[in-house]
Amino acid sequence: MMDEQRSKSIETQRLTLESVLVKELNGIIKKLNDEVDMLTKQKQFLQSKLREATGGKNQTSSKQGD
Repeated sequence: MMDEQRSKSIETQRLTLESVLVKELNGIIKKLNDEVDMLTKQKQFLQSKLREATGGKNQTSSKQGD
């Protein structure tokens, strides 16, 4: 009886810790996704500025890395 109760308590603690960890990881993933979005927008902006500056001559190289 005591072992079963202790086992359930340990399982509950494990699930609680996993839940907290998942929430923390989701927050980190969201921040990283936001950063990727920002960097993608910066890249597109800089590519458009480069195209303007070169008169559109650099269009083929601007697709590299997509």
